Amino acid sequence: MTGALLLLSPISPCDSGNGLAMRAAGWVRAARAEWDPHVAVVPVAGELRFCPRPVTARTFVVPPLDRAQAAHRWRQLLTDPFWRSLLGQAEPMPRAALVASPTLAEKVIETGEVAPGTPVLAIRSYLAPLAIAVARILGSPWTALDLDDDDEVLERAQGHEEAAEAYRRLVATFAQHFGSISLASEAEASAVATRLGRPASVVPNGVEVPRTPPRHTGRSASVLFVGNLTYPPNRDAAKVLVRDVLPELRSALGVQVKAEIVGDFGDDVSIGALANVDGVHLAGFAENLTQYYANASAVIAPINVGGGTRIKLLEAFAFGVPVITTPTGAAGLSVRDEEHLLLGSTPSEMAAAAARVLGSRSLGLTISQAARSLVASRHSWPVVDEIAGRFLADARDAAT
Repeated sequence: MTGALLLLSPISPCDSGNGLAMRAAGWVRAARAEWDPHVAVVPVAGELRFCPRPVTARTFVVPPLDRAQAAHRWRQLLTDPFWRSLLGQAEPMPRAALVASPTLAEKVIETGEVAPGTPVLAIRSYLAPLAIAVARILGSPWTALDLDDDDEVLERAQGHEEAAEAYRRLVATFAQHFGSISLASEAEASAVATRLGRPASVVPNGVEVPRTPPRHTGRSASVLFVGNLTYPPNRDAAKVLVRDVLPELRSALGVQVKAEIVGDFGDDVSIGALANVDGVHLAGFAENLTQYYANASAVIAPINVGGGTRIKLLEAFAFGVPVITTPTGAAGLSVRDEEHLLLGSTPSEMAAAAARVLGSRSLGLTISQAARSLVASRHSWPVVDEIAGRFLADARDAAT
């Protein structure tokens, strides 16, 4: 072990239940091979409400500054020509980057008792300014930035042009100050590398692949959607499934197909209202998904906005359940329509694809077996941990 490594994360690492938390957990696991990972959680992505499988690491939550402290630290930063230049290029910054602003740097070091000379890995673009501030104080020998998603493109796809421009400025300004950069998707890594004029590595998302997939035990046709329903694109997908896809699927098959919606939805009344639809069950957060996948005839994910790669699809592949999704849902994954999954661009097309799977056991078995083989070879934790560990080692070696 070569010493400590400070990971700045927007959410507490956890091995299940939330895609970003799972990615953070993957970085902790990968770092353990050579470092003692210390995780500073700046809860930009919110507090993790449920974590059945927390990651073992020295983890501390960075408390916010009061208004007077924050104002004082901003004034201090702006006396430094380095920060005046960077902040001038990046302003106005995304809200998340202001919540986790570089004024928190001393608080991170003080709260975690981080030693000088500790290298820094930042997870997500909006933690980049804070990570640079921390690294400058510590005299870090090297730094790395995991963008995970291409936030600029993700915001633009949602029609948020001002936010997209803010992320464009943020990444263009701060990414150059990191030794190495990674993203979850090969396509997004290539696009970001082109925009920045520098290499970007691919560190894929990972999932646990059961040794044997659960045997399907559902006695009636049932479709499944799993996701963090406090995340707007997942919320929208669940609504499309229930309100648009499910009625057409039932009409095509002539049977009362059931729908199971699994995931934390907090107090969102729009999701809660879905339980009023006949044959729809809201399970809320589930600590163990095995039985839900065993009961499912298919997973349907009508995702119209997203970045990186969808962990919910990787999980379905790992559990051997046939998947129907949109081209956006499958983006970033090395999958082919009709081989690993079925694609549909509209609710009608997704309903027709789901009817094919539910009406043909052989079709469902063929695509689910191919998808499970793919996820085992490219996205299982041992594979991803090795890739992530190599990325960190390369970042260290490049700085020496």
